Amino acid sequence: MTVLNPKAPRLLVTAAAALLALAGAARAATPGVDGPPEPQPPRPVVLPPMPEERLPNGLRVIVAPRTGIPLVSARLLVRAGPETDPPGLAGLSSMAATLLSKGATRGGRAVDATLLAQQAEALGGSLDTGSSWRATTVAMTVTTPKLDAALALIADVARRPTLAADELERARTQSLDSLRVALSSPGTVAGIAARRAWWGESPYGVAVTPASLQKISVADVKAFHARTFRPDQAALVLAGDVDLATALRLARRHFGDWRAPDTPVPPLVAAEPAPAPQPTVLVDMPGAGQSSVMVVGPFVALDKEDRITRRIGQSANVLLGGGYSARLNQEVRIKRGLSYGAHSEAEAHPGGGMWSASAQTQNSTAPQVLQVMRDEMERLRREAPAAAELEARKSTLIGGFSRRLETVGGLAATVSAQVSQDRPLAELRGFVEEINAVTPAQVQAFAQKYWTPGALRGVIAGDLKLAGDLQPLGAAQRLTVPQLAGTPAVPPASPVAAPASEPASSPVPSATEPSPATPATTEPPPR
Repeated sequence: MTVLNPKAPRLLVTAAAALLALAGAARAATPGVDGPPEPQPPRPVVLPPMPEERLPNGLRVIVAPRTGIPLVSARLLVRAGPETDPPGLAGLSSMAATLLSKGATRGGRAVDATLLAQQAEALGGSLDTGSSWRATTVAMTVTTPKLDAALALIADVARRPTLAADELERARTQSLDSLRVALSSPGTVAGIAARRAWWGESPYGVAVTPASLQKISVADVKAFHARTFRPDQAALVLAGDVDLATALRLARRHFGDWRAPDTPVPPLVAAEPAPAPQPTVLVDMPGAGQSSVMVVGPFVALDKEDRITRRIGQSANVLLGGGYSARLNQEVRIKRGLSYGAHSEAEAHPGGGMWSASAQTQNSTAPQVLQVMRDEMERLRREAPAAAELEARKSTLIGGFSRRLETVGGLAATVSAQVSQDRPLAELRGFVEEINAVTPAQVQAFAQKYWTPGALRGVIAGDLKLAGDLQPLGAAQRLTVPQLAGTPAVPPASPVAAPASEPASSPVPSATEPSPATPATTEPPPR
């Protein structure tokens, strides 16, 4: 026999009243206190003044002052990078950048890598060197009172590196180990194949190989340094708690006696794309756990199209592959579950540019992912995007730009990117307004002009025997990893591929266009 609790109805009423009270309290929550803050109107992006002057030796001194925090980011940039590597010596500029921090002459005596690192740490910072398109950099971020000593360290490392043979061998061994591992990754292999399929044998299409690394000698590194490290093709960028007068005084102290050679400054390396005749490149990687899929096509050139066309292209790129809500990720990952993620990038160079989309997927679904990517590009050519969709994607560009300016390191990197591209600093001030002005019709017109089906090249790198029917892809160039890497043997492909959200290390510079909208503040991986 069931016995009912006579108090049960009263308890139910009390519980219901409590729930109603909680619901009312939730509705009456104060935003920012016991509820989520309400969205605020966009804040204007404010760039500091960026005065600059040249020293008599040609060194460009640029200051981006930001007061309030006693911190300064200093970057010495020489306008030479992987595009200047001689034929057969791909990786030379990256190797030279690595050796800069491995020893220098200071105060008349040789200082090794360990002591250099200790001296940088004593200033409260780290000594960072790197090589990317049209830029070899030496950088530090320190408190304002340490700026003089930091610039002295940067000057010695850049102007008086020892470039020792034992350090070269150590760096070569590390690079070869990293490269061997990278060549077992479908993402890295697809990236190499995609660059070659678009740029051919031009400087922007050549990748580092074990053979090219083995050829680099100390004499080659010293010749690169002597040829490129000259004040009349260098810039000193200081961002933070510093003014132009102080910057010039310190620049004269540490770089004023740096003499420019009598030879003319070499022009920036220009190259036009040389797409492969076949629309598809297939790289067989037996045993690979996944395939990497890429589509590459044209993008604007630094020295041909106007700035507004470039802003339209940046907007088209972010619409397709600039984030989780972009079209490629929506179609490949969210709707079909074919990948951890899909994204796109764009890069602009003198002479031409390259747009690329990439995703990793199962070997059996690689042809499907490639077709989805092509279909999305064709849809953009066929239909203008909705205004609300485009506005949301443009906001990611503007947000990335704004966030990058929040730190002195990001501000210095943004200014340096303009220098490496030989673009006026004043362009940065119009970035937000110009992106906001891009219309859906302009984005569609850009896609119609640049991304015709015949202009695109597709790449699949993976275990091709598991890829199913590849005939619908049409004519294809088939390669193996040894053929691509120019070496008789490479490690077997990894049976477990990294998710697409974790970029694989690459023997080529980052494909991301070095633009004000690029959120990354780290140096790209070495070539």
